[in-house]
Order: sequence, then structure tokens, then C-alpha cells
Amino acid sequence: MSEQTTTIQVREEKETLITKHDLVKAWWRWTTAVEVPVSFDRMQALAFGYSMNPVMRKIYKDKPEELKEAMQRHTSMFNTNCDWGSIIHGITISLEEQRALGHEGEITPSMIQSLKLGLMGPLAGIGDSVDQGIVATIPLAIFVPMAQEGSIIAAFIPGLIYIAWSYLWSWTLFKKGYTLGKNSVLEILHSGAIKKVIDIASIVGLFMIGCLSASYVKVSTILEFTSGADGAVTTVQSILDGILPNMLPFAVVMGMYLYITKRGPKFIRLMVYTMVIAIVLTFFHII
Repeated sequence: MSEQTTTIQVREEKETLITKHDLVKAWWRWTTAVEVPVSFDRMQALAFGYSMNPVMRKIYKDKPEELKEAMQRHTSMFNTNCDWGSIIHGITISLEEQRALGHEGEITPSMIQSLKLGLMGPLAGIGDSVDQGIVATIPLAIFVPMAQEGSIIAAFIPGLIYIAWSYLWSWTLFKKGYTLGKNSVLEILHSGAIKKVIDIASIVGLFMIGCLSASYVKVSTILEFTSGADGAVTTVQSILDGILPNMLPFAVVMGMYLYITKRGPKFIRLMVYTMVIAIVLTFFHII
């Protein structure tokens, strides 16, 4: 009985719907379209959906409702590093493939979406640091002096190095994500490790969002008052910083989050409200 069960599991692990040609096509679509249809509200989502389209149509060709739902979740907000984030595509394709092969109960749409969204933040942070801090700068430091001395070829080498790195690393991660997902998805699901991965990725993703919010959202008040017999001037901002640094940026971010949860993703309206409130508060010398 044990041998029969093992044989069935091995057969399930080897069963595939996606070929290498399908993976290459999906990867090529992603690399060529990733920065083209970027929008304010969904960022790289349309490029992600464009990449997934042929794959989803193939694995869900006999399940139109599943195909519809898959395309909807893969055109929702997505934003990560173009190269390092390619591993998310491979993992997503692998999970969708296993779901199409009959594992709907174990691989749910929320699981796929949570894993995808949870990984995009950490990979963006790692990828942007490596690509911009190492791959883009070191060749410039080496070849720019040569270009200044009159070497025409040296002026193009940094760009060629970056392009070569981008395409080769992107495809490596894309393929690796699919391979790891295909070979281990059943074992991971049965061991419960997938839940730990999702939880960790979600926590790290939230941590990254908090860091970005604290770094890029700049709000401070210019209110002040006099206190004491000597008429010392005390700023409200210093009091707020003493209670909780970046309290106002945090309040703005949480206010926007609550608005989106209550009213839905009405981003244009939220932008208008933010501009009007900022103008009014500035006019009355509050911020």
C-alpha cells in the first residue's frame, strides 16, 4: 500500500502541462513589456498579466471560469524588481499548473495571491540594491575613465553588461522558480511549510511598506506656542516626535489605508482629497 501511494505521488509530481517553450514565451513577454504599461494604480500588473496570458489559457483551456479568475488576480496590483522578481512568475506558474491538475483544495487563489504579493516587496528591495548599487555602478567606475580618454567602445560596455546581466539573471530566476515550485509544491503543501513561507513573506512585505512609508511620506506641522514665564517657544512637531517619531506620516498612511478599505481602490479621488487637504492646511499655516 505504501509503495502504491509513493508511485501515485511520483506520477503526480512528474505530471506537467507547461513546456519549456511556454516558459520562454512567458519570460520574454515579461522582460519586453515590464516597463511599458506601468500605471499609477496597478504598476506592473498589466505586464504580469500579459506574461501569464498564454500560460493561463493553456492550463485552463477547459475551465473558462478558472481562466477568468486567474486573469483577474494576475492583473491586480503588482510591482517588483524586473529581474529578481522573475522568480515570482515561475512559482506562480507552477502553483497555477498544480491547481489545474486537480489540487484546487490545497492551492487556493488566496494562497497564490498572498505568496505573489508577499514576495514582491523583499525581492524589489534586494534586486534594486544589487542592480543599482553593484551591477550598474561597478562597470561605470571601470569603463567611464576609459571613455573619457577617448575609447568609444568603453562608453557602451557598461550598458551591454547591464543588459546581459538583466536578461540572463531574469531567465535563470524565472526557470528556477518554476522548477522549485514544480518539484516541491506537493511536499511543501503536505508539510505545512507553505503557510510559514506566506506568513514570513507577508511580514517582510509589510515591514518594507512601513520602511518606504517612513522614508517617502513627509508631513510635519509648523504650529508652535509659547510656554513658561520666559516665553519659550515650543513647536508641536517636537512634542509629536517625542511621543512617536514620524507620527504624522504614519497617520496619513493609515488614514489612506482606512479610506481604501472602506471606500475601495478609488485612487484618483484619494489623490484629489489629499491635495485639497494639504492646500487647506498649508493656507492656515498648520503644515
